[in-house]
Amino acid sequence: MAKKNILRFSIITFITSFLISSCIKVKGFTNDELKWFIPYNKTDTVVFISNKGEIDTVVFLKKVASSDTVRSLERGYYNTNYLTVTYTLTKGSYHQFALMSDRKTRYSQDILNISKTSDGTKTLEITFLGTIFNGKELNNIRQENKNEYYFDSSKATYVGMDEEQGKAIKNFTFDVRFGIVKYVDERNIEWNRK
Repeated sequence: MAKKNILRFSIITFITSFLISSCIKVKGFTNDELKWFIPYNKTDTVVFISNKGEIDTVVFLKKVASSDTVRSLERGYYNTNYLTVTYTLTKGSYHQFALMSDRKTRYSQDILNISKTSDGTKTLEITFLGTIFNGKELNNIRQENKNEYYFDSSKATYVGMDEEQGKAIKNFTFDVRFGIVKYVDERNIEWNRK
């Protein structure tokens, strides 16, 4: 009798979980959220040259979509969709990510990271050369014209994340057609996309 009740309870729990989980959907990202990802349909290597002749070579990887599903009584029932663009700096670039504890491997960063859950919670983070904008600091981004946005590091969430000391940036400009088009480092040196 006890085995029958356990089996019955297990079947009811499984069916209930399946019905709940199949009804949980994540709404898609809006055009306004996706505008930041337009330049990253393929991996792209971009060279930036300072007005002193220094070079940064940045490899922006193709955007990657992923999702996560949680189905547990402890954590709840929800889905999350992600869209991410990772980038790296090549050897020889003036700017470099900080070294990890092994003193050989450098950190990498995601220039763009967005997520949205089935309950409507969303996050957007924009990071370039250690300057991070997320949360309420996204309101500090200044639209310059139809396509360009100016990011002032003094109004960022955090500055200097995983960057070599002394190589932070003061600001950067992002064009929704091309990505990063220019930035100014802490020495007041301007870097332009070649």
